[in-house]
Amino acid sequence: MLLADFLDARTIDFESRILKREQVYLDIIDRICQQHRQHAPNCGPSMLEAILEREQEAAMSYPSGIAIPHLRVDGLADTLIGMTFLQNPLDYDGIKIRWVVLIFTDRSSSNIYLNIVATLLKISQDHQLMQQLHSLQDGHAVINLLRHQQVEVGRDINIADIMVSEPVCIDPDALLSELDSLINEYKISMLPVVDENRNYLGEVHILDVLKVGVPDYLMMMNDLAFLKSYEPLERLFEQESELRVRQIMRSDRKTLSPDTSIIEAAHHMIQERKRSFCVVDKGRLLGVVTAMDIFRKVIKA
Repeated sequence: MLLADFLDARTIDFESRILKREQVYLDIIDRICQQHRQHAPNCGPSMLEAILEREQEAAMSYPSGIAIPHLRVDGLADTLIGMTFLQNPLDYDGIKIRWVVLIFTDRSSSNIYLNIVATLLKISQDHQLMQQLHSLQDGHAVINLLRHQQVEVGRDINIADIMVSEPVCIDPDALLSELDSLINEYKISMLPVVDENRNYLGEVHILDVLKVGVPDYLMMMNDLAFLKSYEPLERLFEQESELRVRQIMRSDRKTLSPDTSIIEAAHHMIQERKRSFCVVDKGRLLGVVTAMDIFRKVIKA
């Protein structure tokens, strides 16, 4: 089915005013309710509070410049979509959002919703198509363009749709002190190691850093309860300005391809007790997918 078949020109708008996020959401809700109240008997401003509550649980914005707030509505007889193209972007924790798409579904339409999200994300990553959409003037033109482009809904969502596409990376020749600073600043436990052309070389984990401070003889012991001080970790402090990332990184870590399914990625995470994987295609790093990405963007969605 084409994405255009899910859209109603009357619920699509182009906004030039400087608005807050809540007002953008409320305007879309009003347009949907005005046109589709027969499909959503409980439609109204109270939906705004529910959407904002969901945003506290899971992020609804993506680095490609799109936000997709979503709400499951009891008694809904259809999947309803409204959207606004913004001349003045909204700031979502540092991400500039110029396209807001609000989706209402019933509680049994998870697969349809996820496939629509996958399609919207694919569009948002197509810079040429996005320029065309933002240059239009009304909803009819948006639907006609998407129909002309034959934008389909129906492919299964994969990790390329939910991964972090621009993760924090590090050079193999970076000092351990720089690695420690990045882990602390971005609150992350794993960094991909890449060269200047973004070719994937391996990854380095916070446990690799801690291992520097634990001598080999301690790793051979089963019980360290007798060791009360953190004196062995002083070895880590001493080598922060000497060791290079390439000396502690792992180049044999498993990676995933961008077309890996969500369930396959979850399987690998559970089986290998690994919370994140680098996404690599033809030797180049494309992104990182984490267990939290699957939880927030799929399960909680």
